[in-house]
Amino acid sequence: MWQRKQTVFLALAALFALATWLMPVATYERVQDQFIFRTTGLFTADGTPVTDVGLKVPFNIVLTVLAVALVACIFFYNNRPRQVRLVRGTYLLTLATIAFLFITDNSIQTYLGSGGATAISHYGVSFFLPLGTLIFSFLAERAIKADEDLVRSADRLR
Repeated sequence: MWQRKQTVFLALAALFALATWLMPVATYERVQDQFIFRTTGLFTADGTPVTDVGLKVPFNIVLTVLAVALVACIFFYNNRPRQVRLVRGTYLLTLATIAFLFITDNSIQTYLGSGGATAISHYGVSFFLPLGTLIFSFLAERAIKADEDLVRSADRLR
């Protein structure tokens, strides 16, 4: 199971999804204030949550579910068609997460810039990690399909 390259790709995709918990998604600077957007919410520089801003999507829960689904894909190695379907399902969840991260970032910038001051944003590593999850999921799907094609060609020879 672990010697297959799609297992490595799926494990890396799951690690990328879980790594978003550790680093900020974006940092905003407005006049003298600094705000940090994490997957759990918007915080001031000292760690106090900004109560006016509530996330519409619980990114920490969604990305954890995504990581669990990717790890579960590893254990479906006996049933490659089901494994491919599950990996494709994680595509949709990852794409939705990326879209909602972008939308949430824009709404936070609008909220912070509503007082007349402009908010300068600096994207963190966690803003790009879901893209890495998507890429590794795609590579895993290609490797699973290659395995399936290899098994079919071996069956044809028998």
